[in-house]
Amino acid sequence: MPRHAASNLTYREEGRRLEEELQWIRAVKAGHPEAYKFLVQRYQSMVYHVCLKMTADSVSAKDLSQDIFLKAYSALPAFREESSFSTWLYQIAVRKCLDWKRAHQREQARRTMGEVNENDWVTAETPEKIVLSEEMNSRIRQIVDELQEPYKSAVQMYYFEQCSYQEIAKRRGITAKTVESQLYRARQMMRQKGEELR
Repeated sequence: MPRHAASNLTYREEGRRLEEELQWIRAVKAGHPEAYKFLVQRYQSMVYHVCLKMTADSVSAKDLSQDIFLKAYSALPAFREESSFSTWLYQIAVRKCLDWKRAHQREQARRTMGEVNENDWVTAETPEKIVLSEEMNSRIRQIVDELQEPYKSAVQMYYFEQCSYQEIAKRRGITAKTVESQLYRARQMMRQKGEELR
């Protein structure tokens, strides 16, 4: 096949592809959300690999991919068709990954600065202070044990086992965002019981 003929064929295929996507997008905007699945199927691999490249973590990449497609779906009414859907989606994916990286770096910084773990309260040197510290450890352990699930497990894994949000999410089959919410709620309950994890 002559080179110019192959080139024309490629342009036509790309044109059909873009027109197909616009039909799906317009269908979603017109109140047919089931059409969105075709866009997800076409671009889920691209989005996942963008996330994997920026996070270097397969679990986080999968979680982020889901968040990105949800974000794109909610923002689809604002899509003006001035650029291709793939370019628009890629920009959303990159922004979402950058947000994740900033949040991940803040979490790591907090840990480096000595965020609460089981040994944080065992810092005294005198026998009297050691006894007080042991009593505090016992009281904290009791408060944690009184927490209901899933909050108790979240606190134990994050503070005592030093697991990251992503590690907890992977072990429990939930998203890192859910882990963050559970820990926030657990801290509130701890404060209500008279102790604060900070």
